[in-house]
Amino acid sequence: MNRKILIRVAAPAVLIGLFLLAACLAGIRYVNQLQANLTNVLGQSVASLRAAQELEIRVRQLRFRSFLYRADPKPKRLAPVQTAQRLFEDALDVVRRTATGDEQRAAVKAIDAGYKAYRLEMADLRDHPAPARTADDWIDLAESHPINKVVDPCEELVQLSQAKMKDTLDESVRIGERAHWALLLLGLCGPLGGVALGYGVARGLSRSIYRLSVGVRDVAQRLDRDVASVSLAADGDIHSLDRQLQYIIRRVEEAVETMRQQQRELTRAEQLAALGQLAAGVAHEIRNPLTGVKLLVEAALRGKNSKPLTAEDLGVIHREIGRVEQTVQGLLDLTRLPPPQPAPCDLRDVISQAAELVRGRAGRQHVEVAVRVGEEPVVGSVDRGQFHKVLVNLLLNALDGMPQGGVLSVSLEAPAGRDVRLTVSDTGVGIPAEILPRLFTPFTTTKSNGTGLGLSISRRIVEEHGGRISASNRPEGGACFAITLPGTEVRG
Repeated sequence: MNRKILIRVAAPAVLIGLFLLAACLAGIRYVNQLQANLTNVLGQSVASLRAAQELEIRVRQLRFRSFLYRADPKPKRLAPVQTAQRLFEDALDVVRRTATGDEQRAAVKAIDAGYKAYRLEMADLRDHPAPARTADDWIDLAESHPINKVVDPCEELVQLSQAKMKDTLDESVRIGERAHWALLLLGLCGPLGGVALGYGVARGLSRSIYRLSVGVRDVAQRLDRDVASVSLAADGDIHSLDRQLQYIIRRVEEAVETMRQQQRELTRAEQLAALGQLAAGVAHEIRNPLTGVKLLVEAALRGKNSKPLTAEDLGVIHREIGRVEQTVQGLLDLTRLPPPQPAPCDLRDVISQAAELVRGRAGRQHVEVAVRVGEEPVVGSVDRGQFHKVLVNLLLNALDGMPQGGVLSVSLEAPAGRDVRLTVSDTGVGIPAEILPRLFTPFTTTKSNGTGLGLSISRRIVEEHGGRISASNRPEGGACFAITLPGTEVRG
């Protein structure tokens, strides 16, 4: 599967999934937090209401016991009062701890103040007992009982606790409704996200198919115009597009096979043309010396005016046969040149030996041979015999171009980490402009006695060594041949 297509299709789905996951986790955390807060508040409200109800019960017990004691202040009735006071104080401590709102705390303060006033009046009643005797005394006692200052705040505290509990329950209902809507929203986000993702993917695929269809039709039109007739249906279905692509591929394969066949025929025609040119060159090179030999032999075989072959005639025949042999040997060298056997050697030595070999002829032509190869060894992996043959051929060609004298220069450059460059230049007449483009073609020569095979063989040798050879005319006059050899190691 294509990784880019997978990323383009899966990335939006993964992003939407991660968003929904994050939203769900956030919703779950929010609901849990609300639930925890609500549980905490509800627990506090329940504890506060229970404490308030317990305090209300204790204050009613204390009111009853203290009323009996005030109506009949005997020592036996004081113990139940003290027990009820202790239970009330315990309940009051619980209320102090569970009070949460400002209103509840204010009610607790009112209860504390009323209870202190009750304790003072009860202490005064123990010191100055005054039992009630008449009905009016009982009524006055009930209305002015000091515990009334505690009963009313306790009832108010119970009412506040009940109101707090109601508010907590209402808040619980509201939280449940919000959680319901939040979960419903999250539930809707999934289908909506899927619809949006599907729409985006479908739209992207449709646009891609459309662009691909346009490209396929364009290719079909070009094939129809340049190669063969191609017809396509304008369908937007991806399966139809696949069939059209397969059809285009088959047509292209057929066109490529046709072009390959034409290329093979063209190559064969070029080979035949090259063979014809080679044959014409061979015929020309061999016919000229054979013509001279034939004329001499015919003159010797003529019946009436026969003329015996002289020593000079035999020398001419020998020389012309040598030219034929040289041509045949050149063809053999060109077609059956053995593969090079490279071995490390100092290129300076090969150049020096080739220069010494032609130095005698150069002296007779008044040609100065200048060799600049440097002082450091230049070690290269070459076939010493074949490379020597190339250098000798270039040097002899340079001498052929300077019959009246001149300067023959040979230089060797070996920059560190770069290819080795060897140049052979002269100050002769140079290379004719019409010959220069095909100088390395077989049987191309400017010399009357040349075969035109030497430079072809030299180029083949250099190329089999992984190098290249080029020829040019110097601006100041003369020819220049440059040989570049790769991978040569320079050592100090």
